[in-house]
Amino acid sequence: MRGYFAQKYKENSLFHNHLDDAFNYTFPKIQFRAVDNHPLIIGINEGIEVLKQIVINEEEIQINNNIYELNEKSISQKTFPLGVSDKMLNYQFISPWMALKEENYTRYMAMDNQDRGTFLNHLLRENFKTLAKGFSYFIPDIEQIQVTGKFYPIKVNFKNQKMLCFNGSFQCNFHIPDYLGLGKQSARGFGAVRCKGE
Repeated sequence: MRGYFAQKYKENSLFHNHLDDAFNYTFPKIQFRAVDNHPLIIGINEGIEVLKQIVINEEEIQINNNIYELNEKSISQKTFPLGVSDKMLNYQFISPWMALKEENYTRYMAMDNQDRGTFLNHLLRENFKTLAKGFSYFIPDIEQIQVTGKFYPIKVNFKNQKMLCFNGSFQCNFHIPDYLGLGKQSARGFGAVRCKGE
């Protein structure tokens, strides 16, 4: 789905994060998901107006040479809390979290299980900083953010390569809007979370 919109609206970098001569590494303002077997497109900040003006007018989309009629479409605009919480909140990954970059994969593989867990907690907390930047929110003291997760490795086929990703859940004292993605390739649906309450 992301490929369809990125190709059709090449002139709008919000759909693909590519600039004329570089890649835009900022938090993606348009993200694509499959939630409970239904396609979902999330617009953030300026991405909201783009979705209102463009996507709602689509009558059909083409994916892998298959054409799908869009018989039912709806837009829902919601406000979610974001940022430091005074309570610990429970989150579940609803899609695999791509936590590791090329340079820290080798480091992770050399660790024992306890160190791996600590390392992944650290990486997840760093992902909060990227998320916060996307909303122009400054985390007052990142050291005050607590993250404790249970992560389960899973191999995912991405661009014809096997990538090490993680399923699981975590607790943290940080509000994350439902269905937003953390980590690498969040615009493509990786690392999406849903709050399970306190």
